Amino acid sequence: MSIRKIIAVLLGVALVTSLLAGCSDADKKTPEEETEINSTVAVTTENYTVSQSMMEYFFNSYYRTFVSNYAGRLEQMHLDTAKPLSEQKYSDTHTWFDYLIAQTLKQVQQLLYLGEAALAEGMELSEENAQKIDDTLARYNTAAVQNNTSTAYYLHSLFGESVNETTIKKCLRLQMLAAQYTEKLEKEQAYTVEDLEDCFTKNSKNYSLVGLIYAAVPAQQAERFANAESEDAFVDLLRAQLLEETPELSTEDLEEKIEAAYKRRVGYVEDTPFSQWAFDAERKAFETYTEETDDGKTAVYMLLPAVGEPLGETLYRDATPVKNLEFILFKPEKGEGIDTAKNKAQAVLDQWKKENEVNAHDAFESLMQEYGGDISLNLERGRVAAELENWIFDEERQTGDATVIAATEGAYILHMLEDGEPQWQMRVRANLQQEALDAKLEALSKLYEARYSEKALYDISQVQM
Repeated sequence: MSIRKIIAVLLGVALVTSLLAGCSDADKKTPEEETEINSTVAVTTENYTVSQSMMEYFFNSYYRTFVSNYAGRLEQMHLDTAKPLSEQKYSDTHTWFDYLIAQTLKQVQQLLYLGEAALAEGMELSEENAQKIDDTLARYNTAAVQNNTSTAYYLHSLFGESVNETTIKKCLRLQMLAAQYTEKLEKEQAYTVEDLEDCFTKNSKNYSLVGLIYAAVPAQQAERFANAESEDAFVDLLRAQLLEETPELSTEDLEEKIEAAYKRRVGYVEDTPFSQWAFDAERKAFETYTEETDDGKTAVYMLLPAVGEPLGETLYRDATPVKNLEFILFKPEKGEGIDTAKNKAQAVLDQWKKENEVNAHDAFESLMQEYGGDISLNLERGRVAAELENWIFDEERQTGDATVIAATEGAYILHMLEDGEPQWQMRVRANLQQEALDAKLEALSKLYEARYSEKALYDISQVQM
């Protein structure tokens, strides 16, 4: 995972349902600070110390985010969140705890390198970022009240038995300063649109996309699908196949299954036969590709005509602007359903609209403070649930639009901010910035040694989910 994503992960938040994290400045204790529960040194550099309690916070933050990101694949990965990670095999020689603690350690070491560099350049935490830390801690307190528990117990349940507010504040200082220093480095890298175009041209496969529809069918049926001459013909075959397998399918369920067969944003995967075939510039729309599946069926893929900015008959790049928005999640209380949460969210939104016809953005920020909202920046397609994405990426969507949408985890109030740059430009720019940051981190790792205690790392506790 890139350091940009590391900081985003550890700073990312979804209070009450998942987690909040952030970080900045050095571990400088003042007399009025609460004592940490476990101050045993886990990782240290010349000017920074990460205690065992802090490491527990970093680890469980990363673990929660990992579980959230791979929620639909945990069973395939043989990861059971109800069992101790140290008792589950990641490989023949390592457990899942081994893997996750190694990833966490790497992230923390990189944060420390950035912290040391910031300190060497005399950078101090900005007032804005200091306020973000206070706001984060305040939101934890609010979430604890909403969950009818103490702040201490709430933090323990999220991040581990040895994590308290003092621990989190120290982590937030370290992370936030690292993020602030990273932003400084990025501002020093001025990439023009011409630079982005040049990089895209040289690495077009890495940034291009194709759309397709696919079906996994018995081997004896594969030839019929492979010989389909159009998208409509393929869909007709798929519809018939689904009804043959499940005659009682309702019309609605049938159409949902057909829609699920479309993959409109497929990227290139290095060294895979399908990608080698699909991303050939000579490919034509409606050509098909077959391969055997693990369960003995045959997967048949049909390429669709290019959309967005075509680069050929099937290849394209996504010129849809990335989306920026504010959101507030209302989770159902115990014993309540999604509809109740949606009604609460709608009432809050209706009142906000009634009272704030002008200065709506400032007013929504106040609403976010009150109800524990957050901001999502540079959002791409495919990153959120379909019910949210369909509204967010509607072609008619405008800055200032707001709505309530129910999802699996609760009801969201969404408030649109100004669009960002085209998605392909954002991806190219992010990769160029990451390459520069990786080079910087490599240089910093030679300047600043980040020593660690294996015993302290393996003594931290894992939260149960």
